[in-house]
Amino acid sequence: MNFQTFVIYLAAGFFLLYGIAFTIYPGEMARLVTESEPVGVSALVDFRATYGGMTVAVGVMLFYLHSIGQVRPSLVIVVLVLSCMAITRTIGLYVDGAGNFLMYAYLVLEIIGSGLGVFALRAMRDNNH
Repeated sequence: MNFQTFVIYLAAGFFLLYGIAFTIYPGEMARLVTESEPVGVSALVDFRATYGGMTVAVGVMLFYLHSIGQVRPSLVIVVLVLSCMAITRTIGLYVDGAGNFLMYAYLVLEIIGSGLGVFALRAMRDNNH
């Protein structure tokens, strides 16, 4: 397995598993991540749809694009999604205040993941010349 495939599969696998966990256990996952559980049926449904469904879709999309040979677009998606998550998480930590340990752990993982994606894209570019 080459480095680009590793980065794509790592990101896709994480998104897929994370999304499945939120789909099956929205309240428990919300409590783990945010230290509070959504109250009410609509809140649980929205957690399943947003954190579950959308996150599963990102993972499936990455696997699919890679399977049809679209490595560069897959890596661009990895970089874009993780960078946007890191930026908006940083804004949240600045505006809303210090978060729990997971907020900082996720921020570090988002920065590392987007950095790996950039590195993989540059390696592709360098190998093509």
